[in-house]
Amino acid sequence: MKFLKLDRSVMRNFGMIEKNRVITVKTNVLSIIINLYRNKAPNILSLVVFGINDSSCSELIAGNVYRKQVDYPKIFKLRLINKPYIIYKTLQASLLKRLLKILADNNKEDELTFLIFNGSISPDNIFDSIKTNHRRVYIENGFFPNTLQIDCRGVNAANSLPREAGYYLNQPNYGAQDLPTKVQVRKLKLSYPFTPLPDDYIFFPFQIPSDQQIRVHSRWIKTMDDFMNLIISFAAKYPDKNFVIKEHPSFKQSIAGKYPPRKNILFANGNSTEELIKNARLVITLNSTVGIEALLFGKPVITLADACYNVDGLVRHANNIKKLNEFIMDEGWLPDERLRIQFLGYIWNKYLFHGYCSSNTCIASNIHKVPPSSYLKFEKNRVITGKYNFQIICQELEPIAWDPRIFHGVHIQCSLLEVFEVVHSRLESTR
Repeated sequence: MKFLKLDRSVMRNFGMIEKNRVITVKTNVLSIIINLYRNKAPNILSLVVFGINDSSCSELIAGNVYRKQVDYPKIFKLRLINKPYIIYKTLQASLLKRLLKILADNNKEDELTFLIFNGSISPDNIFDSIKTNHRRVYIENGFFPNTLQIDCRGVNAANSLPREAGYYLNQPNYGAQDLPTKVQVRKLKLSYPFTPLPDDYIFFPFQIPSDQQIRVHSRWIKTMDDFMNLIISFAAKYPDKNFVIKEHPSFKQSIAGKYPPRKNILFANGNSTEELIKNARLVITLNSTVGIEALLFGKPVITLADACYNVDGLVRHANNIKKLNEFIMDEGWLPDERLRIQFLGYIWNKYLFHGYCSSNTCIASNIHKVPPSSYLKFEKNRVITGKYNFQIICQELEPIAWDPRIFHGVHIQCSLLEVFEVVHSRLESTR
C-alpha cells in the first residue's frame, strides 16, 4: 500500500515515517512542471500555455478566489492583484490535475490511496476531479478537542455518518458516559470584552465567512451578511425575543459595527462558546460544529444548511424562512433523548479518531480504557522501529469493540499510515 498526498503544511508530518510508502507532491507551479518532465509528460510547453486559460479549472479554484476576497477584501478585490492570482491558481490546478492523473495511472488502484485534507478547495479538491477509482481518505479536525475525522467519503457535511435516526436507535448502546465535558476552545484573533447576557435568548454562532462548508453545503444562506440580515428580520418580527451572536473566533474581522444596533441583538464575541450554548434556549446554526456541541448539552438545534447531524428527531432542519419561523415558535421542542445519546455516543466512541497529529503519530489519553490483559499485548507487539504493528493489535483485540482511541496513549504511539489502512478497511466493510 502506498499513499499519495500534497505538500500542504497541515499534512507535512504525515509522511515522516515509512517515507518509501508516501508520495508527496509539491504544489508550486515550477515543481509541478519539473515533476511532469520527470514523468515524461508530452508537450509540457503546450500544457503550460493551455493551463493559463483552462476553463475546466474555474470551479476548482472558485473557493480559493472567494476565500481571498472575503479574508483580504482590500487586496483581492483589486483587479491588479486578483487577476494574476486567478491565472496562477488556474495554471496550478490544470498542471497538477494532469500530474496527479499520471501518478495515479502509474500505480494500480488497489496499491495507491489518496490522502486528502478536507478536499473542498484547491489544490486538495483536484483529487476528486481525476477520473480514477483509486481509494481516497479524507482528513480533517474532529468535532471535539483532540479528535480527527478520517473518512473515505468526505468530511463534515460530506462525511459518511448516516442521516437516518433508525440507524443510531437500532445500534448497540453506545452510551454517553464518556462524552467530553468541554467544547472546542478556539483562540480569539481579536480581543473583545465580555457581554452580559439576558436570561432568555437564541444563540447564533457565526462561521468563518469564507468557510467552504457554507459555500458548498448551504443552499439559501450563502454569506454571514445573509445570516445577519435574517437575524435582523427576526429581531424586528419578535421584539420580545433576544438574539445573541458570536462571530467565529478565527476570523480577524467583525461585522458588529456594520449594522444599526438593535436592543434585542447582542454580539458576545468575548464570551465563551460553552457559556453561550449552556445558557441559550435555542441554537440556530448553518452547519457549524457548534451544533454538535449544543447537542452535547442537550440544547435544541435548528440547522439552515446541510450538516452531518441533520437527523430527524435530533435537530430540526429549516431549508426556508417559513420553516425557520415555524420552528422558532415551537418553544417546547427538544431532541429525542435516546437518539441524542446514541448519536453522540456513536461519533465519540465509534466514528472519530481520538488523537492529534504530531510527527506522524496520533496520541490520545484514553489508554486506561484498555483492559490490563490487552495492555500487555501492546508491549509484546512493539517492533524495532519504535512504533506498533497496528494490524496485529487489531486482530488480537478483535473481541473488544473496535475503537481507535485505545491504541494510543502517553506510552503508546503508532504510525498514522497504519491507522489509515485499518480505518479505510473498516469503513469500506460497513458501507
